[in-house]
Amino acid sequence: MKKIILLLAILVIGSIQAQEKISSKKKKFYIPVIKYSEYPVLDNVLTQTAFYQMDKSLQEEESNLKKHFFNIDGYISDPANGKLKLYLTFALPRYTETQIDSVYDKKENKWSYGAHSNYITNVKLDVKVGDKIILSKDFGGSESYSMTVGNSLGAVKVAASEHDKKIRTAVKDSDYSDVGLGFDNAIYKTALRIQEFLNYKLGYTTSEAKIRFEFVTSKGHSEYNQMLAFENEITTQMQKITLEKGLDEKLLTPHLQYLESLLVKYPASPTNVNIRFIVTNNLAETYLLLENKEKALLYANLLVENDKQDSRGTAIIDRINKTNFADKRLRAHTPRFAELKKLGLKIAEEKEEKRLAFFEKIQQQEAEWETEKSNREAYLEKIKTQRFNLLDSIPYQLNANLLAKVVENLGGSQALKKVEKAHLFSKISIEGTNIPQTEERWATTSHYLLKKKMPETYYEIVNGAEAWSHDDRETGINAKWAKLTAYDYGNLSKNVDLVNFLTDLRLDLWNNFEVLGDEMYEGKMCYHLNYFEKTLSSGNRTIPKTDYHVFIDKENFNIVSTEKTEFDNGNKSFFERKLFGDYRPVASLNSGKIPHKINYEIEDFNGETLYQEIREKVEINPVFGNRIFMKEVYFGGFK
Repeated sequence: MKKIILLLAILVIGSIQAQEKISSKKKKFYIPVIKYSEYPVLDNVLTQTAFYQMDKSLQEEESNLKKHFFNIDGYISDPANGKLKLYLTFALPRYTETQIDSVYDKKENKWSYGAHSNYITNVKLDVKVGDKIILSKDFGGSESYSMTVGNSLGAVKVAASEHDKKIRTAVKDSDYSDVGLGFDNAIYKTALRIQEFLNYKLGYTTSEAKIRFEFVTSKGHSEYNQMLAFENEITTQMQKITLEKGLDEKLLTPHLQYLESLLVKYPASPTNVNIRFIVTNNLAETYLLLENKEKALLYANLLVENDKQDSRGTAIIDRINKTNFADKRLRAHTPRFAELKKLGLKIAEEKEEKRLAFFEKIQQQEAEWETEKSNREAYLEKIKTQRFNLLDSIPYQLNANLLAKVVENLGGSQALKKVEKAHLFSKISIEGTNIPQTEERWATTSHYLLKKKMPETYYEIVNGAEAWSHDDRETGINAKWAKLTAYDYGNLSKNVDLVNFLTDLRLDLWNNFEVLGDEMYEGKMCYHLNYFEKTLSSGNRTIPKTDYHVFIDKENFNIVSTEKTEFDNGNKSFFERKLFGDYRPVASLNSGKIPHKINYEIEDFNGETLYQEIREKVEINPVFGNRIFMKEVYFGGFK
């Protein structure tokens, strides 16, 4: 019995010695940490895209939403192919009423009044990763738009009443174009709420955490050396923690097993409070950093039960409850932000490459345009020179006798050479429609302008080496002018040959025409001229390009008709026939005659079109100069 009592006394004395001899120091570490999404599936998702389905009255707001909203923290926005996809459906906010509030300013000793309109909003949100919906939520609620503030209650009431009428009229007419109505404001406020919610649920952010360990300083204590080994190991590892790299569990395992054994060796008792506090605090902090939720909670609760500085234990428990864990996988330290940085640099490099490529393309296009511009200007000058040379040397051209009679009928060589400007005004009637249409055309030796009223306005312009078009019906009154292709330019530029512009006679092709057998055409015996233009295919085969036909009256040498057939890769793509039914003399051409009545027949991929042009006025060398081009092109277009 004495031996038992003596043994108990020794254990009690040893325990008291352990309690009395142990002392400790508190050491703080500041480490980088990541606040994670509550969805582990997003840990390896770096890009996000937002898709919108807007009420038809909110189309203008979509571009603003794309610019300013739904850029979730920890992701890079991808315009179309982000792995995290947000689908947002915005209904038109429903206006309810306009209210007036009052506020009393004690310092100023006066009331101020404010009116605001209220709206009920409704937005449907679906969040997808791949094809899986991870979050779906309806965002409904009330938003308000402050529209006026003042010191006079009567004035505010009047303004509120007018605002209410304005909104109700807009709702009635389905016209929400006025930004002062407040519907757009309600949309943006709701979008802000949604973005805050998405950042809370899905976002990744970086921060800094303060971790407090307790290390033994009593060198005479029996556990000192092994506890010092843990202190050295955890201190070394805490200093190496980055956002991408956390604690090394393998190196810490023997130390953690040792600390856990101390809780058995030193059971809960008033004499073991200090050592159990040190051990449970260190175990809870370490397992929290290792994201072992179960053990972190176990030792945090033991820390609270230890009844010493229990606020430390509850603080750790609170952190555990606010941390997003994943089973059998560590999320505390991932390469996410390093990968985001790399991806951001890659995207920046790609953008820079695209930017440089864009400017290189612009420079190349400018160089190509300068070459094309030079070629076009040379072409215009060449055609003009060829026309003058041909008119000066008719006896030396092919089919000279016929050419001389045709030119004489048009007023003679000198009259044609002196034509520098021309103006045609036409009334057009299309078969099958009664829509009034007019057409005005001007041309000089370097410019051409077609202006149609159908009843909208349409322009086609050759301005030196350039060609432009504008159509109010398709692009709107304030639309930019569209630059035409080289093909369209080639077709329009023929109009700066004023002989062709006035008569449809292609003097530049005259020596290519072959005179075929005489032919009855529209009840008249006619000369039949033909030029079949051909080109080479990519396979070096000769294929048809354009087939020209001209029919000239043998009696009075008027041009009766012209026909043109165009081919695309050998296949017929376009046919045009012009029938000149009426010739009238023009004094400025020395009594020469030009057509005043033309029937058109056109067939292309749009089908067949028949229309008649009546030229009410033909002016040659009118006093307009380049005024029309200055007015319509330089002042009215090229925006």
